[in-house]
Amino acid sequence: MTPEELAEVILSGPRFQSHLSAITLTSILQDLPAIYPAEEPAEIDWNHALFCCSALTTASSERAQEAALRVAQGCLSVETAEPGHHNAAALLLERLGNRPAVELAERRELVEVDAWDKAPSPLQLDVIHSRLALTISVADGESIAANRFQREFWNRASNYLWLSVSAPTSAGKSYVVKRWFGERLAATEGFRGVYLVPTRALIEEVTNDLRSHFPKEVGVYALPWDGDIGSKEKEIHVLTQERLHLLQQRFADFAPDLLFVDEAQKFGDDSRGVLLQRVLDEAVRRNPSGQVLFASPLTLNPELLLEGAPAGAEAEALTSETITVNQNLLWANQVPRKPKTWTIKQVSDGKATEIGTFELPARPSPESKRLTLVAVALGGTESGNVVYVNGAGAAEKAALQIHDALGEACDISDRAEIAELRELVQKTIHQDYALATALERGVAFHYGNMPLIVRAQIEKLFRLGVIRYLVCTSTLLEGVNLPCRNLFARGPKKGNNRPMSPADFWNLAGRAGRWGKEFQGNIVCIDTTKESLWPNVPRSRARQPIQRASDQVSAEPAALRAYIGAETPVQAGRADPVLESVFSFMATRVAQGVKLKDIPGMALGDEVEDIEAEVASVLEPVEVPVEIIAAHPGISPLSMQRLLAYFREKEDSVSLLLAMPESDDAVESYVAAIGRSSRYLGGDFGVGGRQWILAMLVANWMRGHSLARLISARIGYYEKKGPVNVATMIRAVMDDVEQIARFEAPKYLACYLDVLKFHLDQIDKADLAAEMPDLTMMLELGVSRDTELALMGLGLSRTSAIALSSIIVADDLSREQVAEWLLEHNVEGLDLPVLIKTEIADLVETLRPAEAA
Repeated sequence: MTPEELAEVILSGPRFQSHLSAITLTSILQDLPAIYPAEEPAEIDWNHALFCCSALTTASSERAQEAALRVAQGCLSVETAEPGHHNAAALLLERLGNRPAVELAERRELVEVDAWDKAPSPLQLDVIHSRLALTISVADGESIAANRFQREFWNRASNYLWLSVSAPTSAGKSYVVKRWFGERLAATEGFRGVYLVPTRALIEEVTNDLRSHFPKEVGVYALPWDGDIGSKEKEIHVLTQERLHLLQQRFADFAPDLLFVDEAQKFGDDSRGVLLQRVLDEAVRRNPSGQVLFASPLTLNPELLLEGAPAGAEAEALTSETITVNQNLLWANQVPRKPKTWTIKQVSDGKATEIGTFELPARPSPESKRLTLVAVALGGTESGNVVYVNGAGAAEKAALQIHDALGEACDISDRAEIAELRELVQKTIHQDYALATALERGVAFHYGNMPLIVRAQIEKLFRLGVIRYLVCTSTLLEGVNLPCRNLFARGPKKGNNRPMSPADFWNLAGRAGRWGKEFQGNIVCIDTTKESLWPNVPRSRARQPIQRASDQVSAEPAALRAYIGAETPVQAGRADPVLESVFSFMATRVAQGVKLKDIPGMALGDEVEDIEAEVASVLEPVEVPVEIIAAHPGISPLSMQRLLAYFREKEDSVSLLLAMPESDDAVESYVAAIGRSSRYLGGDFGVGGRQWILAMLVANWMRGHSLARLISARIGYYEKKGPVNVATMIRAVMDDVEQIARFEAPKYLACYLDVLKFHLDQIDKADLAAEMPDLTMMLELGVSRDTELALMGLGLSRTSAIALSSIIVADDLSREQVAEWLLEHNVEGLDLPVLIKTEIADLVETLRPAEAA
């Protein structure tokens, strides 16, 4: 009988199933003491349960692994097990390769340290064999105590040029990938690596982790404009696809030896997914022998991403069932005619079993309180609670509701960490920002538009348990590493008010359960009986297929051909950005002489040659150079040509120029450029007064104005017209900074500028464009001076870099000069928020060893 067959026999046995149910129920009740159980858990025969699990540990199926882990971790955490049972459970965890769980048990004094060496000799040999099988020896002489997924990843990465892996969220992907970068670094004298993350929110976390892990001889860069790039033999670049594209444009010879794509399911994310395909295609085109790794959580078809592998390259997909922490899927619903009384059910293998009831601290009216009151009822005053909501405004409202529900007894505003974060919030955002109030009782909210330094501190305090409740939006889906004890959701949506897909839900649910910090995590779905909130109620974790964004266009070639035949009108591209992005990708490659059939993801079937001919035909009258077309993904070359034609009609070339941000006429020039970009290129900048407001924001953002100053200016402008909702205005400014100043404006104004430079060169007026700004860098970072760029390149947030730049007079300092300035000056006496001074001081500490050397 194979291990898998034996596992099925054990798992289907009624006696073992009874133990498993009792262990699950006991663990949930212990984790969520507010629940009044419908019935007491059955008695558990730990000898039998542990004996069965000794066989389950040899099976690789997810069901067997989950059951073995459930019994082992349950045995360690419930009171009915004896010390001998604890030791046996620790041995099972050793077999599973789950050392962090063993170490957690040791820290909690549930087992003695290295208790396995007191076990009978055969069991000791079993542990030794398991550890040897799972230990990875790395090039620097160290070794990694890996789990089964990490061991298998290492084996495959060592043997395949292209590898696409799919594993649960807490399988340890990030750690083993970091160590693999180290292995590749040690194997060669010169190395260029790219660690691709889905959002800017992740860049700092990954960059700091890599910088702390690798020696200073390894350059770790987060900015494609960093002046230090190219100065070291070994480099790792932590980038989004947008920043990788810019790096590829800045350095025509940049070709990574190793490219890692994290959260690879993001190939399906509309225009950004198409750009991800595009930068991958370009990287492979430049270096076909480079290694490419993809990682995605619980995907059904990770092999899809291997289609881009060069001919002859060895490629492999790895689907792992390794589970490192148990999760409980729970449904919470109101009892009829009793608004404050709710039932809770545990769902396993699609079957819902009632556990008991719990009471809300108040009547859930209005409806928005149902989510927050359930969270407070079950989460209590403990830490580790994440509440998922569908937008920034909802996040602020939910946080204040939780703050109120916890009551004054939970006030922790006198704690230094909270006081310092509140000071930072009030000085860098606004005095009345809701976060400052919520923090008083250990509650916070977190969304993508918030300043980086604030988000980072919130994440830090949540991990430390200072913040009890964290209200999050879809930023949590983008790979932000925020594991929790309990996750609460009610009718979760993602973008444009669309119901969350099963793939996104289970990616979100993967945050429940902190490997090495908790034995399990709880996912609480609220109001699951309401179909309007849960059109597809989650019943069991299932793998979901990856679908590239370009596949949507390829599936409907008639729509693509109609768009091409109409010469890519601006309105059509604005209505369907994915269509324009795919056409832009196709047009670039056709202009470069590449066949569409050779582009991965362009599955156009029998129509591929006809579509390629149509693309080539509409490109014939386009005079814009292919270099400019390639530099601006997502914008149709025909739109660029229409803008060029407009420039040629203007007799006054000076009126077309963009001023430096500090110029008195900067806003006027940006208003005009924004209007033209909207009309000819498709930028979504609104009309009339809205364009003026955005031009002012863009200019002041590049001038280095703080977010607090931008918010105050916007509030002041509207207060002249009538009453202002401060909370709404704060969110609006933060949204405009992210969506306009850092996305729409650099995308379209940079294209505007390149086409204008080409026009001026054609009419022998290139000198007019000589001092026009590097808009992409200024807008992406919100700075305009080399000194500020150098500060951010060293690792400071924009908030801290701007605060320091008001003191540093020189505007052209390099990285080395900025580091020297920081080492020579004491910032403690400056009138800055404590956390800004702390961030600067932490950076200075990392610089000191290099100075001493």
